[in-house]
Amino acid sequence: MTNASLRVDQIADLAYYMANPKCLNLSDPGSGKTPSVCVMQWYMWSQLGIGTVWPQPKSLLKKNKKEILRFTDFKDEDVVIVNGTKKQIEKQLASGGKVFLMGFRRFTLSWRQLPKFVRAVHVDEFHMGYKSADSQQTLALFKAFDCGQMTHFIPMTGTLIDGKLSSAYPAIRIVEPRYYLSQQQFIEYHGVKDFDGNVVAWKNHDKLSRIFGRHAIRRTFASVHGEQESVVIPEMVDMAPKQRQFYDLFRDEAILELEKFFIDGTMPGVAFTRARQLMEHPANFPDLSNPGHFLDILDGEPTEKEEELKVHFEEHYTNEKPFIIFTPLTRQQQRIAGLLEQHKITYAFINGSVTQNQRDKASEDFEEGRVQAVLATPQTAAFGYNWQFNGKKEVDHMIFAALDFGDATFIQARQRAIRGKRSSPLRITTLEYNDSLDQHICKLIYKKSVDANKVDPSRPILQLSGFEGKY
Repeated sequence: MTNASLRVDQIADLAYYMANPKCLNLSDPGSGKTPSVCVMQWYMWSQLGIGTVWPQPKSLLKKNKKEILRFTDFKDEDVVIVNGTKKQIEKQLASGGKVFLMGFRRFTLSWRQLPKFVRAVHVDEFHMGYKSADSQQTLALFKAFDCGQMTHFIPMTGTLIDGKLSSAYPAIRIVEPRYYLSQQQFIEYHGVKDFDGNVVAWKNHDKLSRIFGRHAIRRTFASVHGEQESVVIPEMVDMAPKQRQFYDLFRDEAILELEKFFIDGTMPGVAFTRARQLMEHPANFPDLSNPGHFLDILDGEPTEKEEELKVHFEEHYTNEKPFIIFTPLTRQQQRIAGLLEQHKITYAFINGSVTQNQRDKASEDFEEGRVQAVLATPQTAAFGYNWQFNGKKEVDHMIFAALDFGDATFIQARQRAIRGKRSSPLRITTLEYNDSLDQHICKLIYKKSVDANKVDPSRPILQLSGFEGKY
């Protein structure tokens, strides 16, 4: 017997899956996509004899297995996580399982070895694995359907359009390939190009809206849980004097002479990276004369973002309320960790160098209230985790020390603290340097969110900058 049941809206989603072997679930994070998909897997096996493979970020494997066992009558041995050595994987694939959970890369390598009764592909956080039609992972997914092995398809993501309209093409191509003959035709129809043939903007958003209207479920968080209030508060700060001097010289002259080496900004990509390092972690700046080492180019002078963080940390040390901090830069994350320790604030630490078991333990420590804060990179922690509560306390503050470039990343990260009906608004603090690349990053996020909103009006337009200027 199962110990959980579906809500009315989830039952409606299940009926939609049954009527549409290939469809999309584009509902918001936290709106409850997973339970109905789990029950669909049970329905297909118990009624149709069809097994399922479920590619997903590896951080979700254990969580989603628990969800399947919670909502269905599958036994533990029926639900197999495919991961490990070559021999372990061979044994797992031949175990007699009915549902196989695996990472995106593992699906690419092993889908041909799945039992022939596995004909359904459900994908969690689809945008994380299949954003480009040209990638090896996406081409393998296409092949699995083109050869006739796979016949049922449900991608799950609240952010299918992730920065550019073309990120929606792979899912559309599987659901109904006749809409576009190829990714190139998609780009020709929707892209606006400059004289060099580069896509600089997007058009014809209404066609994607109609396609999603025919083939997708889309439930907003508000439609499931009621209106939720989150308030973004940009905090504008000036750079430290020496930091501003270095930053302006580098911006204006594309080269900066330091005591031990030069910083070359003549190549655009490198210049952007070096400028962010000057902004966000000058005390952990790469020593270009000694690769693998780092030094403090400000000679102990703290940045103003760090000074602003100290104010927030003092507040949380006093009120003992839990909070979440995001930054995409691991060197900045290390500096912030030191500040937390100075303020005697216990925290969990998640980034790309942390193992999955350590990430799971960190998340569990925060959820159970054993630590007061989570310090994470959005690339590794902006999905899957449920951080609305820290023990019995509701999290009411989230800080972005620096922003990632994606509107989808911001939305996903925000939803870590909006996983059910909230009793209070979520305060979101964004730290932004005056007259800096931060405005450019906010502009990129804004433009991406506008494109997503034109296709799906429920997607929010994100104006995150506190800088007085127009986009």
